[in-house]
Amino acid sequence: MKQIFLVAGLAFALAACNNETKDAGKADKPAEASGAKVEYPFTPPTPYREWQMGSEQNSLVAMNALKAWTDKDFAKLGANIGDSLDVTFDGFKAKMGRDSAVNFLKVQRGNYADINITMYDWESVISADKKVEYVTLWYKEAWTDMKGAKDSLNIIDDCKMANGKMIELDEKIQHFPAKK
Repeated sequence: MKQIFLVAGLAFALAACNNETKDAGKADKPAEASGAKVEYPFTPPTPYREWQMGSEQNSLVAMNALKAWTDKDFAKLGANIGDSLDVTFDGFKAKMGRDSAVNFLKVQRGNYADINITMYDWESVISADKKVEYVTLWYKEAWTDMKGAKDSLNIIDDCKMANGKMIELDEKIQHFPAKK
């Protein structure tokens, strides 16, 4: 009797698996593949730009600027910035000419004895109309301040690019939880 229930149970389980696989393929098809228009719950104030993969060169420029800042190579930093730079940090926003931006970043770098970057990922994107380009960097910044205290943050930099130079730096930070 137990063998009959075992065989029947296995047959039922196999039949259920086969049906799930057939139904899963139908349910997982995106709406756009079936021709239906996707209706998002939120709409941006400007039309979506149909982002595409951008230039590796722009990624290199953004990373070279970050590396120049960590290495205190402010001439190289300036070479990667456009005529002006819109800067947005946590609690700070300003638009500066290149020289002012380099001086501002030089003062900021002066607060740290040592900085180490662990790059997690990056992506360069460009709008379909080729008018707007961004590089996004995801990394961990660990530092030692001038008093010897060590700390770190997870950082996301959105760098707007134009003509192979950075013209906007929008930085978002995530503090690590305090150790218990």
